[in-house]
Amino acid sequence: MDDNSQNLNENSEPPSDKAEKGAKRDAKNKKASKKRASNWLTWGIFVLFLSFGLTVIFSFLTEIAISDSPAAVCVIVLLVLLVLNISCDVLANAIISCKVEGFHAMASNKIKGAKRAVSLCVNASKLSSIFADVIGDICGIVSGAAGTALVVHIAVGGGEVIELVAAILVSAIIGALTVGGKAIFKHFAIKFNRQIVFGFARFTTFFKREK
Repeated sequence: MDDNSQNLNENSEPPSDKAEKGAKRDAKNKKASKKRASNWLTWGIFVLFLSFGLTVIFSFLTEIAISDSPAAVCVIVLLVLLVLNISCDVLANAIISCKVEGFHAMASNKIKGAKRAVSLCVNASKLSSIFADVIGDICGIVSGAAGTALVVHIAVGGGEVIELVAAILVSAIIGALTVGGKAIFKHFAIKFNRQIVFGFARFTTFFKREK
């Protein structure tokens, strides 16, 4: 009887009240949609300026390092960029695949780095985008400049054919090491994601204390 009475009350609700509730629900959905669009736009603008700033810094440091430097320095710069690129990809895969639940108990026990690890996992999508897409892509772009400088050292006095071959080989080696390195270490990033995330979280506490 109670259920029937409730159904009767809902069915007997005036059309004006139903329309008002529907309008409120539509307004709420539109507001939530606008908020998501605003967050997306803000995040996109932040990534744009972050990418620009990091590209300027990386390019500036790379140009200083390879300018009028021997071939060995160019190779070292390329290796540093390669390691940084792969390391960021590993960190991004570890963060995006790691579950936050494992760090809550550690945080409650006030283990150093646990709260930071929770924060990393909560913001996994944004952080993985910064590490893998922003920093990783920038390293790939900047390594092209170091690769060009290395080609100049290899092909000096060798003619156009040697320069062409050197350019192809250097680009192929850089690409193979980058893609191959990411593929190899992706398995370890996912398998040991908890250790990697916690280790990185503890490392960041040396620069900024946990709240």
